[in-house]
Formats: sequence, structure tokens, C-alpha cells
Amino acid sequence: MNVNKVAILVKKAALEAEKVQNPILQSYDLTVSQYKILKYLYNAPKDSVRLVDLEVFYSMTHPATIDILKLLERKGFTRRIANPEDGRSRIVSLTEKAYQMQSELENLGDVMEEAVTKNLTAKERKDLVRLLQKMLGI
Repeated sequence: MNVNKVAILVKKAALEAEKVQNPILQSYDLTVSQYKILKYLYNAPKDSVRLVDLEVFYSMTHPATIDILKLLERKGFTRRIANPEDGRSRIVSLTEKAYQMQSELENLGDVMEEAVTKNLTAKERKDLVRLLQKMLGI
């Protein structure tokens, strides 16, 4: 069966990427979903990320985001604190453990990127990023 539909290929590529990434993250007891939340938090100003920011950025539902954060909290990577500007919302904060592992975990991003794109040339990787960004309107 020759698949030439963008939506199907993008979904299949995402699933294949997770298959490659999960074993790399396994030794850290993290999933791809948990890792991407940590990566977002590492790149944001300290104690500035609201739950809704994660939901919007990753197009995730509120329950899915809560489930991931609960697991990260149990593992000692994050905590939720009251938002000083809005008592109804919570800020997702990294713990000292997460900051101590930041460099090591961020380096995993490069390892996973290389593993996921190993069949592409540097130009093809650059083109793929550009095309996906264009498709997503970013």
C-alpha cells in the first residue's frame, strides 16, 4: 500500500519517533510526553508556565496535561504552585532535582533528534523542519 497522504505520514512519523525516543528516555524513567514538558519548562523563564500554556503549546487536553504533571511530580521533577497573579490558576515549577539534571536531559534531545532523523541528510532535516513549521503556521 502506497501511502501519500500528509496527515497519515505525519502521524506515522510521530509514532515512529516515539518508538525511537522511548528507549533512550527509559533509563531516566521518562516518557516522550514527560520529556517534552520538562524541555518546555527548561526553556521558559523560571516559574512562569501555567498549565494552560502547556496545553496550548502541545495541543493537549487538560486531563492529559494533568496526568503527565502528576507523574512528573511523583518522580520529583515538577511541582504546581499558586499563581500569584491569578489564584484560580497554577504555575508549573521545576524542582531542584530537575535543575540538577537539566544539562544531561537537554543533551538527550540532541541524541533523540539524531536517532529520529538518521536517514536524512542535514539539508533534508533542515527542509523537513521548514516544511513542518510552514504546515503548522509557525
